Amino acid sequence: MLKNISLYNLNTNLDTDRTLIAAIKNGDKNAYKKIYLTHYQDLCAYINGYSNDVQTAEDIVQNVLLKFWEQRHDIEIHTSLKGFLFKSTYYAYIDSYKKKKRINEKLETIRFTILNDMLEDDNDLKQRRLLALRHAIDELPKRCKEIFVLSKFEGLKYKEIAEQLDISINTVESQIGKAFKVLRKKMFNNNYLNLFVSFFTEFKLTTYFKIKTPQVK
Repeated sequence: MLKNISLYNLNTNLDTDRTLIAAIKNGDKNAYKKIYLTHYQDLCAYINGYSNDVQTAEDIVQNVLLKFWEQRHDIEIHTSLKGFLFKSTYYAYIDSYKKKKRINEKLETIRFTILNDMLEDDNDLKQRRLLALRHAIDELPKRCKEIFVLSKFEGLKYKEIAEQLDISINTVESQIGKAFKVLRKKMFNNNYLNLFVSFFTEFKLTTYFKIKTPQVK
């Protein structure tokens, strides 16, 4: 659902919109420049509300506005120009988010393969490393640990965690990132950094770690 957009604002100045769109379809660069300057900042602020990343927001908006010019001859707008641009930018953000998620899933597979190779060393050393990792997880802040355990030990997806805990997906991602940062530092300080891996799954953890899943206090 699009947020922070007034339906009244989206349906004003329709005559002006039609004039600008007609001019753009005829290749009028001044008309395009006017649209760009009028809507760029608002679109960036809107997408930044989702991404919490100014650079990501700017990249998405620039791509949408560039595509708007490149595909000007084929554009069909049945709402206001502002509404069209906001919806286009929103869907571009969703596509970008899904693409990033697919990349992260591929990285998870690669990283876990590396972890499996690491676990082929001395069993006693392996157990000490795993115990150090478990203690590091137990020392995470309560909320951070809860989210990390649900994701990496119970195998819940970010969306499922967000729904279960009544929080946003961005919050889940932020807390997972925080957990990784803390664990990486602690494992490095204990000379066990080669055990640290960014992503886990419940089945593989219980298969290779042989350690009880940490309990959220």
